[in-house]
Amino acid sequence: MIYNLEGEKFFRINMMIQLKRILTICFCLFFCPVTGGFSEAASETWAVYWYLCGSDLETRGGYASLDVAELLSVTLPENVTVVVQTGGARQWQNDTFNPRRIERYVYSRGRLNLVQELPQGNMGDGSSLASFLNFCKNNYPADRRMFIFWDHGGGSMMGVANDENFDGDALSLAEIRQAFASVHTPSDDNPPFEIIGFDTCLMATLDTANALSGFARYMVASQDLEPGNGWNYSGWAAALGKDPGMSSAALGKIICDTYMQGCREAGTEGNATLSLTDLSKLPALNLIFNALGLEAVVAAIDNPGFYSVFGRQARNAENYMNSRSEGFTNMVDIGSLFGKLEPQLPEFTRLLLDALDEAVVYQVSGPYRSPSGLSCYYPYDGDPTGYQAMFNTGNITSFLILNGLQHGFIDGDTAVAYLEKISDEITQAMEEEGEPGDLPAQPENNFPGENSLETPSGQETVSDPNPEGIPQAPTPSTIAAFFNNHSPAGGATVAEVVAMLTGASNIVLEAAEPLRQLDISDLEDFEVSLTSDGYALLDLGPERTEFIDSVCFYLAYYSLEDDIIILLGKDADLDADWENGRFMDNFRGVWAALDGHYVYLELTYQGEKVNHYSVPVKLNGERCNLIVVYDFEQEAYQVLGARRVLENNLVDKAMTKLKPGDRIATIMQVVSISSDNDDFQEVEVDEFTISEKLIFEDIDLGDGTFFFLFEMTDVQNNSATSEIVTIEVKDGEINFGEI
Repeated sequence: MIYNLEGEKFFRINMMIQLKRILTICFCLFFCPVTGGFSEAASETWAVYWYLCGSDLETRGGYASLDVAELLSVTLPENVTVVVQTGGARQWQNDTFNPRRIERYVYSRGRLNLVQELPQGNMGDGSSLASFLNFCKNNYPADRRMFIFWDHGGGSMMGVANDENFDGDALSLAEIRQAFASVHTPSDDNPPFEIIGFDTCLMATLDTANALSGFARYMVASQDLEPGNGWNYSGWAAALGKDPGMSSAALGKIICDTYMQGCREAGTEGNATLSLTDLSKLPALNLIFNALGLEAVVAAIDNPGFYSVFGRQARNAENYMNSRSEGFTNMVDIGSLFGKLEPQLPEFTRLLLDALDEAVVYQVSGPYRSPSGLSCYYPYDGDPTGYQAMFNTGNITSFLILNGLQHGFIDGDTAVAYLEKISDEITQAMEEEGEPGDLPAQPENNFPGENSLETPSGQETVSDPNPEGIPQAPTPSTIAAFFNNHSPAGGATVAEVVAMLTGASNIVLEAAEPLRQLDISDLEDFEVSLTSDGYALLDLGPERTEFIDSVCFYLAYYSLEDDIIILLGKDADLDADWENGRFMDNFRGVWAALDGHYVYLELTYQGEKVNHYSVPVKLNGERCNLIVVYDFEQEAYQVLGARRVLENNLVDKAMTKLKPGDRIATIMQVVSISSDNDDFQEVEVDEFTISEKLIFEDIDLGDGTFFFLFEMTDVQNNSATSEIVTIEVKDGEINFGEI
């Protein structure tokens, strides 16, 4: 599993322009305050608190310095102040910030002034965040406040702000909530911040939103990896300076729009996402999300085959960085995940999508993404460590319990205890929905177990959530407002919905048990037959596919003469009949190539409009993965950029755009036929210089012998591969045969 994932902070412009801008920072800091007139649009004051954790993004590329330069290009009125805390980088690419200190600067009226210097500290520790919040509150109060996190982000599981001076330690969602709570009192009616934003990757999640509940009116964040340009500080800051009286929602929309404008100018809009979430809408969204989860648990109890339907939808849903080559964030788009589950979950699916639509008030995205604006957790990796991390966020949902049952991470009694508490809270809120007023009593989080939750086998996997976790009980008045505009459960009355939930709860209390530990070893080397018209057929039948949620294939080149097998990659171009458990190849004798050189191609996401792939290469001598998409409408590939591969299988957080003159060495997975070692090894195959017009396309494989096999993955992330069949290609004719 990767540490934190982020394809962010690469140059919008060429290196010479970057160096020029970095030098401009140093010049602006001391010698060039920007002057100019502007209209005082409002008398109320604004303060922007910027938590600038530079990390390796700054050390290697100066990306934080570039964003500071953008801010310094803006003239702000007297009633708009920006307070910046710098840290987390081993080296700053300017002559002002000190990497051996935590520093605090104030940008006001055209100058950036150092106002406090502290000893080296960990920006990934909650105490550093709390200290900065307290400093800002006491010294730079304002009528309206905004907070920005800048650095890496790893989604709900892995948090934000990796301090490279402290082994990449990051702020968890629980640490973020505790830090804000130590300085500010949460309030749904009058939160201390207008906007809390993340100029990071992957943080637009339901869990993040709940961690900020009561502390801000709006959240601005990205579901996917942010491209290198990140937020456009000169764009949104200039707009705020021109009109400090604008609404918070208007400012959030400008942040999104200027971000996407910057992405288009930089040519990085492909996978870009950014959304504006109204946190006051969370009570209704949380209630419906948990109600739908309770419905899903009942569906799984009634028919365990529901897990495979759920898993297949999760595999096909828009999700962000979940593959063996890139690691797992376990973040999936909520709308995409549940949008096609209405036949299986008819009572609350439509209500969830309506509540999600109300909460996400604005969003922008590039051509290769179709997000709903918020992500949630799905255990693609089947790893209990990630599941534990989700418990630690404090946002314990019925779907999280369902995930635990699916993988056997929790036992039935523990699941029932959590689900009973969740059910009581949502039925109480719905019974009170017509009586706006005080909040229901918040849960005490007195969960079962003194120290940990245990699997049925007794293996410790999940510890209790933080006792100061995220409040779960919804606000009755906001629930009433939601149901005034949406008919619950296909026109049922609220009383009928409560009765429905009560009935579901009774089923859960009587029968919630974890799915048995799956074993698909009997599918290893499963027979592949050849059809009369010459195709490879994997005929599992409906019973064997009950818990299978993914079938892909591997293709390899085989040469006995050269004593070599070259694995070309993994794809999912198959004719799949899930109802009958039959899967057939669609081999056409072509494979992907970069400027005419074959590449190892691994499918990382299969969508209806685009597929996403990872391609290992060496770029100018550094091990990288190319990020490639295939657009079905255009019937063409697009190379979005490259990320370095670091030690311990970590993936670089910065993406580099390819340009003519770059040196590329393709990397394949290779094994010797005669060797006793049957493990594939990475080997550099072709080295070449990128041409003026980069071409990534499928080209003819030519004559030769190829191996083809299917890979099957179940809902607990166990996998098995079929037997191998051969493909003989000669003079354009393709013939399958037994090995």
